Amino acid sequence: MTGASRIWPWLALALALLLAFQTQRLAKVEVAQAKQAVEIAQQSQAVTETKAVAVVTHGAAQQENTHEYTQEVARLEAGRAADAARIAGLQHDIRSAATRNAQLASDAAASRDLADQHQRLAAIAAEGAGLVGELGGLVERRDAQVKALKGQVQVDRALIERLH
Repeated sequence: MTGASRIWPWLALALALLLAFQTQRLAKVEVAQAKQAVEIAQQSQAVTETKAVAVVTHGAAQQENTHEYTQEVARLEAGRAADAARIAGLQHDIRSAATRNAQLASDAAASRDLADQHQRLAAIAAEGAGLVGELGGLVERRDAQVKALKGQVQVDRALIERLH
C-alpha cells in the first residue's frame, strides 16, 4: 500500500465523525427550537385563557347589571302606577269637594267668592299633584339608569384591568 491509499480510510473515518458530530448538533438545535415552540404555545394558551375568563366574567357582570336595571325599572313602573291611582283618587276627591263647594256658594255672594277661590286652589292642587307624581317617576327612572350605567362602568373597568 502506498501512502495515499493509507490516508483514504482515515479521511473517510474523519468525514464520518464530522458528519456524526454535525448531525448531533443539528438534533440539539431542533430539540431546543421545539422546546421553545412548546413554551411559546403554553404562554399563548395561558394568555388566551386569562382573556377568556375576563370576557366571561365581564359578560356575567354585564348581564347581572342589566337584570338589576330591568328589575328596578319594573319596580319604578309599579310604584308609578300606584302613585297614578292615588293621584286619580285625590283628583276625584278634590272635584267632589269643589262640586260641594260650588253648591254651597250659591247661597250668598261672599260664599261664591270663597267657593271660586277654593275651586281655583283645588284645580291648582290637582295639577300640582299630577306633576309631582310624573316628576317623581322621572327622577326615580333616571336614578335607576345612573345606577345601571355606574354598574356597567365598573364591569368594563374590571374587564380592562384583567386584559392589561
